[in-house]
Amino acid sequence: MAEDVLELRRLERRDTDMELTYEDGTTFTVSYDDLRHACPCAKCAPLRNEDDTSMQLRRTVEAHPKQKPLVRTVGNYALSFEWESGCSSGIYRFERIWDLAHRRDPDRGRPYVHGAW
Repeated sequence: MAEDVLELRRLERRDTDMELTYEDGTTFTVSYDDLRHACPCAKCAPLRNEDDTSMQLRRTVEAHPKQKPLVRTVGNYALSFEWESGCSSGIYRFERIWDLAHRRDPDRGRPYVHGAW
């Protein structure tokens, strides 16, 4: 049975991370480095399939200047983050952000496969 994802009520952008507050009042912190490493776009996602490329992606993410992204809603199901440098094309479903907040693999162990629909 799938876990219920609570409604995100507040997202506070801080210098190096964001604080998320959910409908039950719980708060979580997600670093921008973790957020960027978990980018679900077609360019970044395949890089997490293998340990070596995932570590290289992490080093690339950590080398970017520290900055607060712009945040935009995507319909009623996701957020997008716009960075001055690096990838800004990922659409983060609320379930993905929930997994990041809970320090879980947002890919849930599944490798990226293009066009698997």
